[in-house]
Amino acid sequence: MKILYALCSGVLVMLCALALTVAPVRAWVPHTATIAAVKVATPPSLDLSLSDPVWKTGTVFTDFYDYTTHQPAEHPTTAYLLYDDKNLYLAVHNEQHGIPIVAAQTVDNYGVASDDHIALNLETSGSGSRVYQFRTNPHGIHDEYSSENSRFAPDWKSLATVLPNGDWNAILVIPLKDIRVQGGGKQNWQINIARFIAGTNDEYTWAYEHTMSNVANWQNWPQLTGVQIQAAAARRHPHANIYALGAAGPDRGTFQNGIGNFQPMKARTYGIDVTVPVTNTMALVGTLNPDFSNVEQDQTTIAPQEFARMYNEYRPFFAQGANYINPLPGVNINSADIPFYSPNIGVFTRGLKLEGTERHGAIGALNVIGDGFNDSAFGYAYNTSNQAFSAALQGIAANHIGVRDDVFGGALATTNPHSGAFALVKLTQERGTLVGAPAQAGDFQLGFGIQNARGTALLKYTDIGPEYNPIDGYLQENDLRGPQFFYQYNGTAAKGAAVKAYSVLFGVDRFVDRVGAAHQADVFSNASVTFTNQVTLQYGQTTSELRTYANAYPVYSGAQVIAFNAQTLAFGYMDGTPSPVDASYSWGPFANGFLQPVYLQQPALAASRQFGRWGLSFSFNGAIEHAMPGSSALALDSQWERSLSVTRSFGKDASLAVGLRGINGYGGFALPGTNLAIGFHQRFKNLDELYIDYGTPASITTLNRFVLKYVFHVGGQKGP
Repeated sequence: MKILYALCSGVLVMLCALALTVAPVRAWVPHTATIAAVKVATPPSLDLSLSDPVWKTGTVFTDFYDYTTHQPAEHPTTAYLLYDDKNLYLAVHNEQHGIPIVAAQTVDNYGVASDDHIALNLETSGSGSRVYQFRTNPHGIHDEYSSENSRFAPDWKSLATVLPNGDWNAILVIPLKDIRVQGGGKQNWQINIARFIAGTNDEYTWAYEHTMSNVANWQNWPQLTGVQIQAAAARRHPHANIYALGAAGPDRGTFQNGIGNFQPMKARTYGIDVTVPVTNTMALVGTLNPDFSNVEQDQTTIAPQEFARMYNEYRPFFAQGANYINPLPGVNINSADIPFYSPNIGVFTRGLKLEGTERHGAIGALNVIGDGFNDSAFGYAYNTSNQAFSAALQGIAANHIGVRDDVFGGALATTNPHSGAFALVKLTQERGTLVGAPAQAGDFQLGFGIQNARGTALLKYTDIGPEYNPIDGYLQENDLRGPQFFYQYNGTAAKGAAVKAYSVLFGVDRFVDRVGAAHQADVFSNASVTFTNQVTLQYGQTTSELRTYANAYPVYSGAQVIAFNAQTLAFGYMDGTPSPVDASYSWGPFANGFLQPVYLQQPALAASRQFGRWGLSFSFNGAIEHAMPGSSALALDSQWERSLSVTRSFGKDASLAVGLRGINGYGGFALPGTNLAIGFHQRFKNLDELYIDYGTPASITTLNRFVLKYVFHVGGQKGP
């Protein structure tokens, strides 16, 4: 109780300090503002001079704010928005003379975040369930984002040109069929225009208020009112992706399961993913013989970790509508708790899902079947506008051979859009054959705090029972009961100073188990400073103790307290641009993968650069283990990782990537080996796709496997 009282007192002081430091100097465009949408009968000219007078009749966006420096934007931006029965049209003039243009990306849909770019941000549900972003760089290369689907990649048009004086213009043409909207009648959306200047690493935003914790916060965007979409334009069409695959080579029968491991399995030569709209904003999604040949992200690491590794999902069936299956709100700082963690679903044969929104409600339900399991999950969330109030329910029924595991949970949350204060409460219960004591199979979390443009302060209480551990979920640790406190402040220097921005954070937690012993205790802090020459210096420390037992609940015998401590010095140059250089060095007592106490040193170096259509990246990482007194670990063990990748684009829709990685030694997290991976990807105008791959970048060693895959797209857009 003394610790909890002290933390409560501390957080109240921090909350007051944070609230006082963010009083707005000037009112910008707040979320309460409204602007009228302008509909035209004739589309504007796509001439990049922006001389068509029709643009001037549209909704106008000016007077941007520099979110990075918290000052008025130095370089003016003027945007014009129009729409008709088929498309949204955005034209933008970006003044930038004196700052070199940065536009290294040359392939659509691969990301332009590190280039100069302009972004159109939309929220079309009124409750945060449907957030979209469309971005283009000064060469007209674009990418997109949907909160409903991490693989969102519809067909839309972007054009851009650099003017003789160093400014640049852009036009975005976005078909209404690319986004989910209600059809018929007038509706209101939330909107923001954002801009990034890589040469100075500044992020501009048209919408701003002091409670805005980042530019992507849809709760802080104003309303675009009076949008009227014809029912036919909003109606979505069914679509399917049918793949045909051929594999050759000695390892042609080796594929990756959900959690990053490779296993032998019969190559699937065909399969299908289908989306059938039920309404304008909801759809049935099905898959048969899902494909496991492509691993789009190399998530290999040699860095030892305190808890089980978390993997990113890449499979289309799970990527679409994933946020509707896991709707319970939470604040996970230095922790993670996911009731339905789809990478735990390994190789499966078929799946069916319902996902989407209806007014202020968001719904998700799925069933997946594989060898030895038949699992179902559902989620429902209700959010008022600006998330002033939200409620959510979630359930999972996992049926494995000899195991039945059921999880049900609910949560309530509230956010004050005027102050940034928030509060949430969440309770999840597990039942089934894995639970012997139902009273010890719950997960309760209560948190409150304040979040805004300058930082975050949080106080949270967690109580996770020793028998709570969903078979389809991800949980770092159970048998925890105790408080957590976190505070972060983001500051900026005066205009013209050598320092551009700085950040400090501090966190502490202490969790006890059911016998009152300290199960996990952490103290972590970090300080960073970014200079105007784009150099960033950072120092961080983590002190963590974790208690393990040879026999845990209810016996609690064979206790061992293990330290996971580290100090880190880091250097960054031009981070956030296409040519970053980063180096770091960490050191301290940190248990290895066998839970043996060791003294760990981790040097790291990474750099990347674009040369026209060619891209080059390099990284070097080390993990050096020294034995601690009384440890059974080797006196000196080390592991080194070296990786080199080369990319080459062929127009906007095709690219080739070659990656070479070598790992030697046993002193880290991964097995040693050398991996060569080659991949060619072509996206066609009809949305068909061609893949020609050798090996896979995610494997430890080279897979002698050739894959030729063609994906036939039938029907509507590859939207959500």
